[in-house]
Amino acid sequence: MSKDVKIALVISENIQNRMFTPRDLETLKSLGNVAGPVNLNDAAALAALLDGARIAVTGWGSPRFDAALLAKAPDLRMVAHTAGTVKGIVSDELYDRGIVVTTSAAANAVPVAQYTVAMMVSLLKQVPWLADAYNKADQKEIERRRAVVRELEAMRLSIIGASRVGREVIKLLKGYPDLEILCYDPYLSDSAARELGVIKVSLEEACRCELVSIHAPSIPETRHMFNARTLALLPDHAVLINTSRGALIDEAALVAECARRPLYVMLDVTDPEPMPTDSPLRKNPNIIVTPHIAGAMNQACKGMGRLTIGEIRRFLNGEKLQHAVTRDMLATQA
Repeated sequence: MSKDVKIALVISENIQNRMFTPRDLETLKSLGNVAGPVNLNDAAALAALLDGARIAVTGWGSPRFDAALLAKAPDLRMVAHTAGTVKGIVSDELYDRGIVVTTSAAANAVPVAQYTVAMMVSLLKQVPWLADAYNKADQKEIERRRAVVRELEAMRLSIIGASRVGREVIKLLKGYPDLEILCYDPYLSDSAARELGVIKVSLEEACRCELVSIHAPSIPETRHMFNARTLALLPDHAVLINTSRGALIDEAALVAECARRPLYVMLDVTDPEPMPTDSPLRKNPNIIVTPHIAGAMNQACKGMGRLTIGEIRRFLNGEKLQHAVTRDMLATQA
């Protein structure tokens, strides 16, 4: 690799340490002249960092590459994103210049899928509520909850969105016995559904399953796709999991539906985030909310960093990128 290639770390020092081990940084330095990180709020330092940079490594908290920022980076040819969605950093001006963009969303999909399946098992087993009742020595509640315990087998469930995460979840579910996996995704072809081993269905049919897991992108078409009408289709004692984006669920409608009948809900995302202290979601015991922890947090972050390095290597070698994000992909991705 040519040391003449400047690779700018357009990330904070904290993000650098989260995404790269010292050994990984040495690997990155073997590919080019690595500069940064710098204080991203320091305009002069950021301009100096981007000056002459051919590759920009970005992540959580990186600035948007709009016309003003791109003017400081005339030599830029690649933005390698260590995080998932690139929507906060890309612009039409970036794509107009022919700059390629990659994402590490595929590496992030693995821990999200693992968390999702863990929550499927937990909620079907009534773990959060049985643990609480057991701690309180509430035998009546223990027996009531035991009566609705189920295992992740011999059931019909649905995946909303054959996204990166959705596909990873489907892959993990193949290890569980006798599952009939339905999938709602208007962009999923019949042949792709067969290859995944899922049954392509309408949103309405997907909502009639006793376990529903949401993995669709947050785009105008999916906002509040789970609303009063679709939530009413869930059978009593259904499990609903959302590790995608909070805006996909009408939270007021969800609270009303959970107050009306027994549903068991796990949300790792809310709208907005963080969840307000007075949010009605906090008041229903059957709604479990976690603070957006499904994705990469520790070890898995390093996997995202290594994926980024792999894409940079391919770019410099003139090879086809495995995780490019083109302009026309943005409309259907998270």
